[in-house]
Amino acid sequence: MEQNGLSLGGLREELRRERASLAVLVYVALALTVTEYFLLPGAVFELFPAAAVSLAPGVHYGAWGLAPAGTNAPWWGTLFPWAWWSGGLFVVWVVLPLGLARLQGLRPRDLGLSAAGSAGKWPVYAAMLVLVAPAVLWAAGRESFTTMYPFLRPEYCQVWSWRLLLCFWGLYALQFFSVEFFFRGWMVFSLERRYGMGAVWIMLVPYCAIHFHKPLPETLGSILAGAALGYVALRTRSIWGGWCVHVIVALGMDVLSLARGGRFPQVW
Repeated sequence: MEQNGLSLGGLREELRRERASLAVLVYVALALTVTEYFLLPGAVFELFPAAAVSLAPGVHYGAWGLAPAGTNAPWWGTLFPWAWWSGGLFVVWVVLPLGLARLQGLRPRDLGLSAAGSAGKWPVYAAMLVLVAPAVLWAAGRESFTTMYPFLRPEYCQVWSWRLLLCFWGLYALQFFSVEFFFRGWMVFSLERRYGMGAVWIMLVPYCAIHFHKPLPETLGSILAGAALGYVALRTRSIWGGWCVHVIVALGMDVLSLARGGRFPQVW
């Protein structure tokens, strides 16, 4: 049956021809949906309310001082929402895509996990940091940024310590690895076989979308940053340099925010 150029046979042929790209993009849509509804830090209070409130009462009530009198929790409990977020992203954005890549005939090193390509390109990444530094310094003076960063805030904690902050930064760095692998690794290199450089521009759409919870300048900046990181990853065949840039910028934002408010921990 055919009408206006449409036919079931033609649809089947188009789906067969585009099945690899379709699988990638459908999984991206599903992964972002799962992330939005189940993996963000706040989701733990809906999914595991008793455990989350018990472990991270300061986060639940907005500040440790607002929790009921006599509240107590392990020092690491405050990290629970971000451990759920970082660990969940690692599973959904790294582990499962690696399984899909295996079905596509792609090896981990085909997805940017080889460091060889970026080993001699550190001047490029240094130049990227120099270019973005003025924007980071400008953002650090704006209230919208300093009220958002760091995600783990001193008032959430019974004791604000360096041990807690460094553990959080470890989870934060792991989360950025998941981001770089999902967007600049698996997505770009899987779609490259069909779209070439166009894979970078396709990747920009969902990458920008994950910044919708962030301040507007950062969301707009993610378009330029995502394009630059995607292009460099494609040319170097490696995500590691981009991951380093991403982590340095993010931790720099945290450090500047803490310094501006005089909120660095005073105890180990």
